Amino acid sequence: MKNILLFYFLLPSIYFAQDIRFSYHYKFVTDTLNKNDISDEIVILDFNEKEKQSVFTGLKHIISDSTMRAKSDKGIMSFPDTSMKIKYVVEKDRNSIVYYYTPNHMPNPVLKVKDERKINWKISNEKETILGYIAQKATTIFAGREWTAWFTTEIPISDGPYKFNGLPGLILKIHDKTNTHLFEIISVKKKKSNYVVLNDSTYKEAKQITLNEYEKISKESPLERYRNKAFTGEIIFKSNEEKQKFLKDLNAQIKESSIHDNNPIEFITLK
Repeated sequence: MKNILLFYFLLPSIYFAQDIRFSYHYKFVTDTLNKNDISDEIVILDFNEKEKQSVFTGLKHIISDSTMRAKSDKGIMSFPDTSMKIKYVVEKDRNSIVYYYTPNHMPNPVLKVKDERKINWKISNEKETILGYIAQKATTIFAGREWTAWFTTEIPISDGPYKFNGLPGLILKIHDKTNTHLFEIISVKKKKSNYVVLNDSTYKEAKQITLNEYEKISKESPLERYRNKAFTGEIIFKSNEEKQKFLKDLNAQIKESSIHDNNPIEFITLK
């Protein structure tokens, strides 16, 4: 019994003595016209105690980039994992400033988007148990969505998945009002790997822009940017017939995407 009590007494200091990896199961719907088609992926929040910094991205993204790096060091060329869905990275610094990095290994260079929006939470007395932790309910409106979060003061880290932060403890679970975006914690472990996704040169060379600037840029989809490159001659074709087929197929994809890819995690509307 004494050992058990000692373990719980030392639990907060354990978290502050090492880097921790929080794993979440992320379920999301990309097409509100077909809510039964649910996508999912394991996402990672790595918390660096020394720097008081966290990095959030998909587990497949971490594995893909680290594998590519290892092969590159051996002179072997490789390509990103095409099955990964979460390709962006979110970094939070000790001052709670959020940086959103657009996907790397894409036709366009990575952009580092500074997001200074503060999330205003309303904390209730409602509680439930998640992964063995006592969690408390909090709600907010952020980026055009109503969110319900469950956080625990048992892990005294004011952080959470994606851009969410600002509560007196780690966010264990959070979902929007439509239940088309849901993050729920599945494990809390010491971070074993020394690999840091943001150490990749594609991120270190990223151009920093404001959220307002990003909103203007993001109105044009990556597929549309591909099309523009074809028109401006940045993509070389063997023949005009090949170019026309490429454009025809791309236009069909753009049309399909505009219809079915209609449920982003954020509805950014800035003035």
